[in-house]
Parts: sequence; structure tokens; C-alpha cells
Amino acid sequence: MTGAIDGTVIREGIVGANGVKPLNIMALFISLAYLSISLDATGLFRFLALWVVRKGGSSGRKLYLYLYCFFLVCGVFVGNDPVILSGTAFLAYLTRISGITPPTAWIFAQFAAANMASVVLVSSNPTNLVLSGAFSLTFLTYTAHCILPFLAAAVFVYPVLVVGLFRSPDLIPRSIDVIFEDIDTGVTLVDQKGAVFGSILVLITLGVLVGTSAIGIPVWEVTVPPAVMMLSRDLHHDWTRHRRLSLEKLQSRPTSQPPVNRAAHESEIELHQIPSRGHQSSLFTAPPETLLSWLTRYFGVVSVTFRTVTTIVERLPLALLPFAFLMFILVQALATKGWVEVLARWWAAWIDKTGVLGAIGGMGFLACIACNVCGTNIGATILLARVIQLWISNSSNIIDTRTRDGAIYALAFGSNYGFCDRKAFMFALCSS
Repeated sequence: MTGAIDGTVIREGIVGANGVKPLNIMALFISLAYLSISLDATGLFRFLALWVVRKGGSSGRKLYLYLYCFFLVCGVFVGNDPVILSGTAFLAYLTRISGITPPTAWIFAQFAAANMASVVLVSSNPTNLVLSGAFSLTFLTYTAHCILPFLAAAVFVYPVLVVGLFRSPDLIPRSIDVIFEDIDTGVTLVDQKGAVFGSILVLITLGVLVGTSAIGIPVWEVTVPPAVMMLSRDLHHDWTRHRRLSLEKLQSRPTSQPPVNRAAHESEIELHQIPSRGHQSSLFTAPPETLLSWLTRYFGVVSVTFRTVTTIVERLPLALLPFAFLMFILVQALATKGWVEVLARWWAAWIDKTGVLGAIGGMGFLACIACNVCGTNIGATILLARVIQLWISNSSNIIDTRTRDGAIYALAFGSNYGFCDRKAFMFALCSS
């Protein structure tokens, strides 16, 4: 209506500009999300979590450490969202049956571990994808710069949680009486073949992503085919199970009918009054089927037949797609109107006064504040990455490599560590 955003800006915000390709990023993110959620639907995460609990035994501190490390490892490979959404329900169950009230310490350990771990791999968080595309970082280079700070943060945060924040024995008991020996593996690992197939597929996909990032292959070409393979496998699994259950239900029905008393049946026919033709037609005339009723019935049949796929699709972060594209368009509009260039000049003035330490500390602080003020880390990362791009391109002097890399990776850590996931936090409160 106002003409502030024209068609060119919209196109660049969707197709991409300045090294950032939103379509590729969202395709990679959704395909990896499907792989992770499908793997979770097999019950693998619950099975591994129970295995970790058994290894922890009755020691509360030991179990707390084991679960903390477990969430760190899972967060590295599948990202923070699947770990938080699946792990929170498990922690709610664990703390409830063990009598740990409130479960604050355990929930916070999971949040801290999952969010820290999501910074290691480019594929673990869409903000990492934005940075790798904006600054042409290979997956191996990105991980090499992030792995040591991640390990240092993980080692530092654990004693802060145990000794500093949650030292009370009510929050982390010395001993826990939890018995999981009577739980069958089939109850938690509902699809063993799917868990094996999905694990191999995820590991191969991540390995190919790291190996091909240096030769310029579009990332969606690596991740979309495995997601389609996993989807095909899930569809086949659901269809086979549906046919088996339908056949078992059909075979369980009685084949013989009880004899009918002919005399009683004839007397019923004689006593029954046949309604008039007009009344009969009014009784059996069905209302016309609308498009909405047909779609409701159709999707009901589909959801019953393909239960696993329906559950996975419902858990996919599809609502993120329009929001992310709108943020890309908005930042591109700000860049077109010159606002991002103003921010870049302010950032350049800050760097001239503070140097490398200012680049690292300043960008980390800005990322933490902007991610929470803006309501999401995606929009803030897109904006700040564009600021760094203009700062680098418009600088009259050669920027020191340490200063440049310090600002980029400070943005990566700030967007992963400093963002408070409100959706996951509310889910945790409701579950506990």
C-alpha cells in the first residue's frame, strides 16, 4: 500500500541476495527437521534416555550428569527443538515418578545443553545456516571454530547448574529410587527397523553435508532426497501396519450368523407399518456433501491410515516458513532504504574504538539482546549478519581477520546461547 517494499525486494527476500538464499535454507531446515522428528517418532530418543537413566543408577548427581551429557550429544546432531520437545516430556515423567518437585534443575539442564549444542553444526539451527550462507563458510570451517568454545561452555555451565543455581538436595537429590527394569524395549522403541534406518540416514546426510560444503553443492540437494526417502519409508510402514490391523480385525469377526426365527420375523413384518413414499424419502435423503465435509472425511481417513506421517507433519515447524520469509523480506527492505547501512556505520565506529574485544563482546551482547527483544533469533541474526556484511564491504581499511571472524562467530554463539525459546519453555511448564 505504501510502496516501501516493491516486487524486487520481495523477490530478493525469498529467492536470496548477498549470499543468503532463504529458499535453500528453509528447504534444508525442514528436511532435516523431518528426519529428526521421524527418528524421534520411532521411540529412539526415549529408548536412549531410559538407557542413560539405567546407567545412572540411584545416584541423583550421577544421573543428572549423564542426562546433561546425553542432551549435549543429541543436540549436536539433531538440534535443540527435537531434544527439548521430546526430552521435556521424558523429564516430566522421570521427575514425577521419582518424586522430584519441582523439576526446575532438570529442565534447565536440558535447555542449557540443547541450546549450547545447537551451535556446533551448521545444520542444527537455521541461524547457523544464515551465517554460513552470508559469509561463505564451509560446514567444516564453521564447526572447527565453534567446537572448542562449545566444549568450554559445556564444562563451565555444569558446575554453575549443580553448585551455583541448584545446590538444594530437593532439586537434585543425592539418591533417586527409579525402577525401569520392568519396562519392555518394545514399549519405548516402537519401530526398531525405522530407528536403525533413520539413524544411518541422518549420519550419512550430516557426513555428506560436511564433505560437500567445500565444493559449492547447494545444501538442499543433499538434505531433501534423504527426507523424501524417510517419508517414503514412513508411508510404507504406516500402510503395511494399517493393512495388517485391518486384516486382523476382519479375521476376528464371527463368520457364522445365529439362526433367524422365521415365524417371529414374519410377524414383525406383518405388524410393521410401511411409511408413505414421501415420508420415506425424507428420512433417507442425505444432505449434500460440501467441499469442507469431504476434506474433513478425507483427512480423517488419511490420518488413521498414515498415523506416523500425520504425527510428524503436525510437529514440523511449518509455521516458521512464512515468518522467516517475511523477516528476510523486511531486512532486505531495511537494507534497500539505507537503515542497515546506518547501523553498519555505527558498528564500524564501535570497532575503531574497541578492536577485537569489542567485536566479540559487542556482537555477542547485541545478539543476545536483539534475539530476545525481536522475539526470535532468526530475524535478529538476519539483520546483524547484513550489518556485518556492509561493515566488511564498506570499510576503507583492511579488516583484521580476527576482528572479522570474532564478530561472525560471536553472532553465532549469541543467537544460539542468548535466545530464550518461549515456546519450548511454555511446553516445559505445561508438562511439569
